[in-house]
Amino acid sequence: MSSHTRPVLRRPVVLAACLSIALGTVGYLAFDPGSASATVAKQAVPASAARTGAGGANTAEVVKAADAFLATLSDEQKDAVLYDFDDEAKKTGWSNFPTPVVERNGLKLGDLTDAQDAAAMKVMEAALSKQGYEELVEIRKADDYLASLSDGADTGDSASASPTATRTPPSGAPTDGATGGPGGPGGGGGGANFGSEWYYLSFFGQPSKTGEFTVQYGGHHAAYNITYAGNNVTMSPTLTAVEPEEFILDDKAYAPLADKRAATIGAVQSLTADELAAAEIDGSFDDLYLGPGNDGPFPTEPEGVLVGSLTKKQQAKVTAMLRTWVDDLDEKAAARLLAKYVAEYDETYIGWSGGTTIDNDQTYVRLDGPSAWIEFSNQPGASTDEIHQHTIFRDETSDYGWE
Repeated sequence: MSSHTRPVLRRPVVLAACLSIALGTVGYLAFDPGSASATVAKQAVPASAARTGAGGANTAEVVKAADAFLATLSDEQKDAVLYDFDDEAKKTGWSNFPTPVVERNGLKLGDLTDAQDAAAMKVMEAALSKQGYEELVEIRKADDYLASLSDGADTGDSASASPTATRTPPSGAPTDGATGGPGGPGGGGGGANFGSEWYYLSFFGQPSKTGEFTVQYGGHHAAYNITYAGNNVTMSPTLTAVEPEEFILDDKAYAPLADKRAATIGAVQSLTADELAAAEIDGSFDDLYLGPGNDGPFPTEPEGVLVGSLTKKQQAKVTAMLRTWVDDLDEKAAARLLAKYVAEYDETYIGWSGGTTIDNDQTYVRLDGPSAWIEFSNQPGASTDEIHQHTIFRDETSDYGWE
């Protein structure tokens, strides 16, 4: 169980005498926030959310699922899963490394009862679209596949959690050693744990239809920081990754991130030879530039070619790329956010480094707008001989929520 140091105010717990929850069919149970053993402050909706948010969030549905999950927990479990909204643990408790290389926040799903685990997944099912939820399930299956290869042997994500680009990293960015790069705590092995049970759920701020709170869910190759502020939502930052690209587990074939791969390569390969030359980003990247442990600042000088200068057909390819990330969110909010990002194409750039093909383990593609930020990074396999992919989505106007 992950621990945190925020002050805890204990109050009597008042729950229904009988909580009957069937596996896979978890329904809504009334949950009184004031009855939680760990009382966290309700955040007001910041004015900046109204300025930069796109609206359309299914906040009430997510709060309903969160309350139903919280109602299944003991006092001690509530203490572990609820954090103050601005707790610094939010920024350090997610990674592309498995545990225990980087400890996660909240409750480990593998430690929950079947009913609690089902309720936890209902939170993510509410927060994500059908596409996004299926992707999450498949990423977890990929971790089960990695676990099956070694049967518990020490295997780690040997790729750096921070960039080792040949150019200067962002001001204030941690060194490789600080975030698990070469010489750091994650440089391969270290008793890493793979498997779908090694995923965690936590809440930063009290889930509320009228306040601001974050749903943080993550493990080895998936990390979601989904923040709600009234009718606005942001999924910044969200990490999705996979190794290998395709695999068979229990006689079923999986290909997590297939849509992101195809759309990203399609967008960059739609550029002409001259545009490709102009779009090449200075330096090389063996991982994400603004990944786990490196929250910026975002580059002040964008690199690549201006999306607004491309043909309508090329812009449609970029939109298809954007859609594969944005559409992981619940459908109505995703549509509004996508429209916002497309409207900013006159200030949005697409660039690449290392390669532009899916089978090149040096391929790196970036989309950089005034709001949307996407990175797609190929690298050599850490646990297999196949391509290992990391991706990240951020919104520069609402990273970890609004201020």
